[in-house]
Amino acid sequence: MDWRVRGSVLKNLLRVGIRVQIALATALLVVGLAVLMSFVVGKRSGNDLQKQIGLGVSDIALQMADELDRTMWTHRGEVSVLSTLTAIRELKDAPQITSIINRLRHELPIFTWIGVIDRKGIVFAATGDLLVGADVSQRPVFQFGKNGPFIGDVHDAQLLAEKFPLYNGEPIQFVDIAVPLNNHNDEFAGVLATHLSWEWVDTVRRTLFSGQGVHRNVDIFVVAENGTVLLGVEQTLAGASLDIDAFHEARLGHVGWKISTWPDGNEYLTGYAPADGHLDYSGLNWSILVRQHVEEALVPVYQLRRDILAWGLVLAVVFSVIAWWGAGFFVGPISQMANAIEAMKRGEIDKLPNVEGAREINILSKSLQALLTKLTEKDVALGELEHIAHHDTLTGLGNRMALDVYFEHAIARAERKKNEVAVLMMDLDDFKPINDKFGHAAGDEVLREVARRLRRCVRGGDLVVRLGGDEMVIVCNVEREGAVEATILAERILHEILMPFASSGSRVSIHMSIGISLYPSDSTNADELLEQADSALYAAKAQGKNGYAMYSDTTIASSERSSMA
Repeated sequence: MDWRVRGSVLKNLLRVGIRVQIALATALLVVGLAVLMSFVVGKRSGNDLQKQIGLGVSDIALQMADELDRTMWTHRGEVSVLSTLTAIRELKDAPQITSIINRLRHELPIFTWIGVIDRKGIVFAATGDLLVGADVSQRPVFQFGKNGPFIGDVHDAQLLAEKFPLYNGEPIQFVDIAVPLNNHNDEFAGVLATHLSWEWVDTVRRTLFSGQGVHRNVDIFVVAENGTVLLGVEQTLAGASLDIDAFHEARLGHVGWKISTWPDGNEYLTGYAPADGHLDYSGLNWSILVRQHVEEALVPVYQLRRDILAWGLVLAVVFSVIAWWGAGFFVGPISQMANAIEAMKRGEIDKLPNVEGAREINILSKSLQALLTKLTEKDVALGELEHIAHHDTLTGLGNRMALDVYFEHAIARAERKKNEVAVLMMDLDDFKPINDKFGHAAGDEVLREVARRLRRCVRGGDLVVRLGGDEMVIVCNVEREGAVEATILAERILHEILMPFASSGSRVSIHMSIGISLYPSDSTNADELLEQADSALYAAKAQGKNGYAMYSDTTIASSERSSMA
């Protein structure tokens, strides 16, 4: 194209109206911004997404490790409880023992084989009568099990290899749990031995951590202490020795993620966590590795870049049309109002300014001002009404309405997390003399101070409620050992309340009684939990006040008195 042609094109562009020029400029600006954003956002999102996925695979590894340890701890406890049955301890009635362990095997299929071994190492009874009469005295499950509770690492089936079908084309593998058996004279009588099929670990991996969203294609590995892969993906690397930096981090007890090069030569975002036991179970020193291919993890970023460019082209057309249309008389006032609204959304201004223009613009400006003013006033009023409806006016604590709402969420959360809910019903001991001696104003100040102290004793997510007078309630979610946490909280409250109060220039000492009930062990109904906590409160007062009582303890005591009568 020569200079004359270029000059002609430029002249033609200059001759078009301002609307067309603004439309073309807007289109070029939007396309340019789309290209710039696709680069900047892609770069930033790639780093952020990589970190997000890294944290995600690390969290999955930690959850998998925790699930494995909790499962082993649970089944060890089940075996220990089973060993306390008299029929099994005495090793006398083989049919009865066989019936018991077959029932357990039926209810918990994870126990592939359960056997009762006498003191000489001969299988006395077993599920399905497998190996009955066989000598297993040299097997680790007997050698170690006779000395105390024993959990053996993954191993191939030997005596039982032909009794069970292959799993994924490979021989079945077991994890052993064994405990010694002592008869009524506390003499060693034998060993209760179990084999847990290794299939359950693969089931945990496939059902619990199949992954969603950016984690839908993760691979989960269980690695033994010596680096042997116990569980891979579709048996990938199973039985091979793994030596990567993420595994060594897990062996050091660290939890995290990094980009590691695996034996196939590819780089993966690899999360790691140690399976270091649960409570009194010390674990088998397994390491959990969760990986996702780096390039596969960044696919959403590439898709985002394409979407930004596509939307940039669409928006270029749209905004060019809008710019052409709005370049006339209405562009200025409307832009002014739009900018004011955005500034108000960001909190930079409190109200919309007056915008002068055509009659319709003036009407729109005043209508928007009036509407936003009413909405603001309504939001403030609704907030105040909601606060009044859910809070006690004297102490600022929650009221019965807040308690009902909180109970519903607390019980739902406890069911979801398999936790407990503690209800503490509290009442001040001998509070009436304070009102009689110092006046109701002083009594109100004492109640407000009690409310402040109670707030200090609870966590942010717990609820403190005043039901009326000097009667208050605390509802909180606790772990599975809910009774322990509830009593610790009760003792902390008693200590706080025991400190003197300043009222009308005098120091006042008061005490408090507390009744405790627990969901779900005492009841699963909110109203019943409150009634049970109230019953325990009266029991605490009957015991001498300035203390606490568990509803379960008062129930036991009542049952014992009834039986004695």
